[in-house]
Amino acid sequence: MAAIENIHEKKGILGIDAGGTFTDLVFWSEADGTAIASAKTPTMHSDLAGTIENGLKLILAEVNPEQIKAFNLATTLATNAIVENKLRPSALVIIGYDQDIAEKYSHEKKFGTDLVYQIRGGHDPKGSEAAPFDEAAFCEICDAMLPEIETVAVSSFFSVRNPAHEIRAREIIRTKRPDIHVTCGHELATELDALKRATTAALNAGLIPIIIELLNSVEDVCARLGINVPIMVVRSDGSLVSMDWARVHPIETVLSGPAASAIGACYLAKAAGFARGSCIVDIGGTTTDIIYLDEGGHPVIGTRGTTVGGHHTLVKSIDIFTFGLGGDSRVRFSKDKELLIGPRRVRSLCSAAADNSEVISCLKDILAEGTSQEPIVVFRGEKCRVSDSFEKRILSALGDRPSTVSRLLKDERLLNMGTIQLEEMEKRGLIQFAAFTPTDALVALGRLSKWDSCASELGARILAGGNLESVAGLCTLVCEKVSQLAVKNIFVKRLSTQGFDFARHNGAISLIDFALSSQTSLPPALLLKLNTELIGVGAPSWAFIPRIGEILSEEAIQPENAGVAGAVGAAVGTFFLRYSVLITPLAADGGYRAHLPVGIKDFEHLDEAVSHTVEALVPWVTERALNAGAKRPVVCHKREDTEALVAGGIRKIHLSTHIYFDVSEDLAK
Repeated sequence: MAAIENIHEKKGILGIDAGGTFTDLVFWSEADGTAIASAKTPTMHSDLAGTIENGLKLILAEVNPEQIKAFNLATTLATNAIVENKLRPSALVIIGYDQDIAEKYSHEKKFGTDLVYQIRGGHDPKGSEAAPFDEAAFCEICDAMLPEIETVAVSSFFSVRNPAHEIRAREIIRTKRPDIHVTCGHELATELDALKRATTAALNAGLIPIIIELLNSVEDVCARLGINVPIMVVRSDGSLVSMDWARVHPIETVLSGPAASAIGACYLAKAAGFARGSCIVDIGGTTTDIIYLDEGGHPVIGTRGTTVGGHHTLVKSIDIFTFGLGGDSRVRFSKDKELLIGPRRVRSLCSAAADNSEVISCLKDILAEGTSQEPIVVFRGEKCRVSDSFEKRILSALGDRPSTVSRLLKDERLLNMGTIQLEEMEKRGLIQFAAFTPTDALVALGRLSKWDSCASELGARILAGGNLESVAGLCTLVCEKVSQLAVKNIFVKRLSTQGFDFARHNGAISLIDFALSSQTSLPPALLLKLNTELIGVGAPSWAFIPRIGEILSEEAIQPENAGVAGAVGAAVGTFFLRYSVLITPLAADGGYRAHLPVGIKDFEHLDEAVSHTVEALVPWVTERALNAGAKRPVVCHKREDTEALVAGGIRKIHLSTHIYFDVSEDLAK
């Protein structure tokens, strides 16, 4: 009998998904497609590299560094930096834009930076120069702005038709300051929409120093731990790129984590073999993501570009619908006694008490008061910048120990106003709340054996108005509410994807609410039917996805390793890159223009323009793919002509030709 391969001899890929609540890690065996080791560690937003190091140490307790042949990382860093407005100082130079429109856009803070400079120049839709590039004015601006910033973004009007002015601006900047990172709009997107392209470039520039610091830190961590392999990063479409590419194009990593979860869920559930499409429900600690796969198991890529933190970009990402519902969502009652769950995240009482036993005494104090509707325990937050005397008093009273709201506000005259101010402090990170969550409901019901169940039970009793007999009913109601909220969002997303316009049908949401409210009666008055496969992933999904499937009349799939699907998706991800070139007809006298990434080139015949484009772009795209991390890139191209019938349908005219170049990795051994 052949010897069984030792687990410490198997080679594999390390996948990491640094999420908002937890960072998941998995060591994935390529040989047999199994998780040899997996781990979860709380995400420290102020020290993401430290979080990754903590997780790696857990993995290395089971796996030798020599077994790791690749390291793939999905991270929320770029998304969080944009949403939290923590971009680094950068400037945006826009060339040839309409002054009034650009000023309005800048005034509304839509570009992603407050340092916006306008310069004469730009091109027209054909790629011809609309106005000369004002180099003299640009040089003056450079002398003033370059000492004050870390990065620069340059976006010229219609640069996707002719990037000459962007390229010249970059040359000037690098002459004056060779060390600075310059982002050009035409390098990030080939689509029209100058304002979105400028925004994409500006956000990318502001992210570069942040992502560089993270990736450098991760490299240092790996070196200390003996992990000496290339590091790849998951992009927003689920594909992988090299760390060097991500350093220059960090905007492409927004929604990296959800994209990895989609890839992981598809792989784990074997969705490529389904006869119909799939709906992935990724339930995390803070949010739930809804992602649809087509019949082949491929995630749907959004066509409009990704919106992050209110900023509209041209970044292509997996079509993801995210809402504030997770295992750590805050549970409370409204003034009208309506049960509210989310959207804000708090720390669960059971986990807080497991780390600090004083949480139990705080909860007992709240229960003894008998006046509170919500069991909130307050901790000092990570941030310390206070804005007024109230915040100073609160932090002074809080110290380094947990406290109750009533204890902190006992000397405040206006209790209601003080409570509102505490909520604001929590949003800004000055303090942190531990409160009742769906996780606590599961623990109190005995469905989850983890952390400190006494804290969850006390929290449930407080929320139930002190009635011990109502605790089980309350916790069951919380779990049912979580499932129904998920179903509502799944159904709304599904209908919206199919083109249903809720704005034109005011009663549609009420109909869905009625159908959900009748689910607890037998038989239900109205049934909802999803008609897709239903896949549940994420740490808490085991508790809710079966009930979600019942409500949607579908048998839910909970694949093995669903709790670390994002890490699995990072591990099994592959390289992919797409680039397109547009060829347009010139004036009525004939000829064609190829809008190449290095500039325009004119031809007499269309086939000549196509041949030259393919001949020039295959090596260019190949080099781009190698820079992005492909080891053995394979380039495929296809041609799409757009024509129109004229003269009553008798004659065709050529409108445009697109040449699409797709690059994948040759996986043949």
